[in-house]
Amino acid sequence: MRNNIKTKKIKTQNIIQKDDSISKEPIFRKFKTNNEQLYKQNIDLRNAVLRKPLKKLITSDEMMIEQNNQFYGITVNNILVATFSTYPKDSNMVRLVSFAVDTHHQQQGLGSRLLSWAIDDFRKQGYSQVSLSARASAHDFYLKQEFKDTREPQTNHYLNVVDFEMQYNIPTQN
Repeated sequence: MRNNIKTKKIKTQNIIQKDDSISKEPIFRKFKTNNEQLYKQNIDLRNAVLRKPLKKLITSDEMMIEQNNQFYGITVNNILVATFSTYPKDSNMVRLVSFAVDTHHQQQGLGSRLLSWAIDDFRKQGYSQVSLSARASAHDFYLKQEFKDTREPQTNHYLNVVDFEMQYNIPTQN
């Protein structure tokens, strides 16, 4: 019996993944800004979920700042439905920014799965901690993922939202 799902190798941390052009299964992706298709989808998703409600879309200056960031995402049928980016704070800590999950795919565990997959990748890269600023609306999500508050909430005056500075200690693998 032939399998109808095409398979091809996609190099992402030496992981072989199925091509999701036919499948509705979520596929984990790791990409940079030079992957124009995924990066454009990343900007569109972040604008729709994070920025449009605040009436403050991502600017070209902000995109310039993230040129060296590492992006993580989940695609379903080649459409990016969850994403965030990271950059190193120092040799031990990675900073996670702009976590967005498409509204039609929220509350399905995709964000948790993407974060778990990325934390495993951070561990392999030698990081021991993850830091982030969480909006009040995402604070409970990060608490469930075992992030801890590191200071009192503060107002992000640029976006006019309340942010919680949080940190996660990556467990060592036994």
